[in-house]
Amino acid sequence: MGTWNSSPHPISDLRDWNSLGRLELRPSFQRKEVWNPAARIMLIDTILRQVPMPKMFLWNEVRNEHTHRQVIDGQQRISAILAFLRDEFALDEPYSGEFLGKKFSELPKEVKDSILLYKIDYNEATGFTEEEVREVYSRVNKYSMPLNRQELRRADFPGRFLELSTDLSLNEFLDASRVFTVGQRRRMGDVEFVSEILAGMLEGPQDKKGDLDYFYSRYAEWRPAEEAKVKEDFLAVIYDLESIFAPEKLSLAKTRFRQKSDFYSLF
Repeated sequence: MGTWNSSPHPISDLRDWNSLGRLELRPSFQRKEVWNPAARIMLIDTILRQVPMPKMFLWNEVRNEHTHRQVIDGQQRISAILAFLRDEFALDEPYSGEFLGKKFSELPKEVKDSILLYKIDYNEATGFTEEEVREVYSRVNKYSMPLNRQELRRADFPGRFLELSTDLSLNEFLDASRVFTVGQRRRMGDVEFVSEILAGMLEGPQDKKGDLDYFYSRYAEWRPAEEAKVKEDFLAVIYDLESIFAPEKLSLAKTRFRQKSDFYSLF
């Protein structure tokens, strides 16, 4: 009977498994690799920031007294990590940190070490037949919560527009005014709403969600002065709203303007 174990492994283990020919990234049931360059770069940014990433699924088999691992779920992430370790791409835009333009071999030793020591959690299956593993793969992809449009934008259009929208969505006034529910914040509804406001500020009222992909692509690389001006204008409006809806007067959370459609019109 098959068993599941959950265990963390550093990225150095991942590289070793691959170097020894004991890691299979594309079993017959895996999907085609579909990540774009920006998504790969921002995955490395996640690792540099030491932010945890979702678990991956592996199928372990013993062959010739050695453990071989096949990837059930996580192929794109593992492929991106290994490609970066092989210097196949650099930290180009939309990455904007201190290592912009550098490949793995060009990073300081302590940074390379932190990447290799970064641990990823794996659910590891042992003792299952290929048919059973195929069923697991199907379940992982069929029954996991589908990504909404904003979550897909985070993967497809990383860059300055996403980062500014995320930053501004955390504004304390929006939180105190209860503009967003917990569920909306969990599924990036707050970031999407701020993106709609920024789009309106840039080019006038839009068809809201339907046009956001354009703005995420158009402003993925943004001139710093232009971005700073938009941020300044956004915060100026927030400051005015804080003055109008001061808690000792009338909290916005107690008015109709806490509803996103009304807040959008008010803004």
